[in-house]
Amino acid sequence: MNINMIKEKILKYEFTANEKKITIISGTLFTIILILVLINPFRIDYNGKQLHSLSPDDKIYSLLIKDIERFKGEGGYTVPSDLKIVIYKIKPGESLWQISRKTGLSMDTLLSINNLKNAHILQPGQEIRIPNKDGILHKIEKGETLESIAERYNVQTEDIIDVNELKDELSETNEDVKEVFVANGKYNLQERINLLGRFIVPLFGRITAGFGWRIHPITHRREFHTGIDIANYYGAPVRAAESGKVIFVGRNRGYGKMIIIRHSNGYSTRYAHLSKYRVRYGQRVRQGRIIGYVGNTGLTTGPHLHFEIRRYGKPLNPYFMMRWAKK
Repeated sequence: MNINMIKEKILKYEFTANEKKITIISGTLFTIILILVLINPFRIDYNGKQLHSLSPDDKIYSLLIKDIERFKGEGGYTVPSDLKIVIYKIKPGESLWQISRKTGLSMDTLLSINNLKNAHILQPGQEIRIPNKDGILHKIEKGETLESIAERYNVQTEDIIDVNELKDELSETNEDVKEVFVANGKYNLQERINLLGRFIVPLFGRITAGFGWRIHPITHRREFHTGIDIANYYGAPVRAAESGKVIFVGRNRGYGKMIIIRHSNGYSTRYAHLSKYRVRYGQRVRQGRIIGYVGNTGLTTGPHLHFEIRRYGKPLNPYFMMRWAKK
């Protein structure tokens, strides 16, 4: 049943609310009925019968009950409104996390509607789209239907139709429609990890050295810096960036006191220049657990954490693989 069929069938009926007869006329939203039901469901009559006494086989009854349950589950019922988008220009030093907090929109929404593949790569002056509601901009793949898309994101098919002003076919999408905005849609865990990063920040502080070629501040030689340096006070707690198994605890030349944790899929993380350890070799740790404390052991110019992410031994840029939002 499509949305117009629902409206047309509703228009054919008269309702009685609190002993007052109400006739639904052309253009009246289905929401009016829902509001009446939600205010006092057992005093709403359907063609002379109380709503709760109707047969569950009745299509109108089923639709009303379905929406009532959705209302209760979501904490409120919002009538879908037109999707509006404004263009926003990135300011110097501004992050997507800051824009998310400023607009009240989820990271999923901002990443999706702008087709961003990495939450950390933004340039000053870059223009991004800001919608007036949360959701996912879904690119329609061959064989997908509106119903299958709605099921994937756990939303109502009718809402997708309303927001995108589509035709009423629920069984298949139009060939000229390449993408739809799924209001209140969210990425699944794996999609979110791919876009936001699987690793948390082990220590918040000032980044004093980035990933890549540099002149070493002590040896004054040009060398490749295989991680990032995060400055903080001596003794600041350092946390595991991801769950895993501790495979090294000890001193390692210029690294000073260091911990290495092995993770799934070939990943490992290194935490160097520590002052003290809070874990032992062979121990399994959960993401976010304190594993050590900031120090200045090894080749350092002051207390900081040298942090690395490697995959099968190859250093990767941690900056683009971490979730920088503080919880």
